[in-house]
Amino acid sequence: MGVEVEIFGQKYLIRGEGDPAYIRQLAEFVDSKMREVHGKLKLSTPGKLAVLAALNISHELFNIRKEMEEQESLIANRAEKLLELISIELKT
Repeated sequence: MGVEVEIFGQKYLIRGEGDPAYIRQLAEFVDSKMREVHGKLKLSTPGKLAVLAALNISHELFNIRKEMEEQESLIANRAEKLLELISIELKT
């Protein structure tokens, strides 16, 4: 089974087990990133646009991962402090 999508004017048949609506959503996201890069740089080569869009998407992903790691660390620290407080309270 395949889902036909259009990215930056090119049609692609995506085959896989994924939900067709989700695959279309991913394709729309990639298309929007390519158009965003094209609007800023006016590059005409789809290959160059795809690489720059992929770099932008990767940058966003890495920033989100970093934020998540920071939040996880903050939550772990707070949980440890709460456990210490609970332990102190239980001893008294």
